Amino acid sequence: MSDYERYGDYNEIEEDTPKSKNPILVTLRILTAVICIGVVGLIAFRLIAFNSYPKIAKDLYVNEAFSEYYESKGGDVTVKTQKLRAPYDDPDLGNFFCDYLYVIEDMGQLQITVRYNKATVKRIADELAITLDDKSKDIFKFRLCASYGEGRELVYYENLSISEFDSSLMYRYNKLVFDGVDFALEDGSHPYWIRLEVTVDEKLIPENTDEKIKNKIYMIPVYENNENFSKFSEYELPKNKIEELEN
Repeated sequence: MSDYERYGDYNEIEEDTPKSKNPILVTLRILTAVICIGVVGLIAFRLIAFNSYPKIAKDLYVNEAFSEYYESKGGDVTVKTQKLRAPYDDPDLGNFFCDYLYVIEDMGQLQITVRYNKATVKRIADELAITLDDKSKDIFKFRLCASYGEGRELVYYENLSISEFDSSLMYRYNKLVFDGVDFALEDGSHPYWIRLEVTVDEKLIPENTDEKIKNKIYMIPVYENNENFSKFSEYELPKNKIEELEN
């Protein structure tokens, strides 16, 4: 065998020997992978939490007025719902979000769920220079404001018959039931739109607070019935609600 052939064998052996990996690069790759997985997991968690509502917030609330109405109609009731096009008070801050609208026009009832988080409570507390307990159900007051057409005065509904409070993770929920809402006036007019107005309970605000901050109102459109948008769908009462009403 020639020297050149033996020299070629040596080269093959050297090429087959695996090169050692740089431990620093390996560590950086592992850290990058861990960070990426953590970020994806955090985003997924926030999305799940954002779209998750407790049962009381999602369901139609059966109060005494609805029970009496259901019985008087022999169970033949129409409950409508609508997808909210702008379910927040501010597109940037998003202090308050609304969802799960239920409207029973014949009996003048509107139900809506409003959600906010701990950061909202802190932000508002900082604006007012006060301390607020984000676990308290008595921070905010709610009312409806309805427009029955251009040139007409706005109508306010403050007869909140039910306000159930719940919390989950960083979010807080208020299930609101308003009775006595006029969905058809004597002249045949109906609400063009209805918005939910949220204010801080005045009992919690010091008297010397700046009037602009003190009287701040957070407004969320929760009902539309006009030439720009009037799409509704019928809500079918679930079996458990029917059993609850008929027993």
